[in-house]
Amino acid sequence: MNALHDEVNDVMQTLFQRYPALCGFSVREDLGFQHLACNPPLYGDDAKLLQEEISSALSELFEQRPEAAELLRGRTLARAFH
Repeated sequence: MNALHDEVNDVMQTLFQRYPALCGFSVREDLGFQHLACNPPLYGDDAKLLQEEISSALSELFEQRPEAAELLRGRTLARAFH
């Protein structure tokens, strides 16, 4: 299970590094995402691109590691936890 945690962590760290404004998001029960938080806020094409990147990263992760779905379902992922 540690290998799975490490792989999920790597994917999420890459996503947060690519998008410095991304603060966090929640993974829904249906494995989509919601509650996207950015600082500064993103609008228009920038927001759409980020949403597409998150969807793509989650889809690819779940395709390669189906067990990651149970690990992330219902969780909130954040850049930093205070």
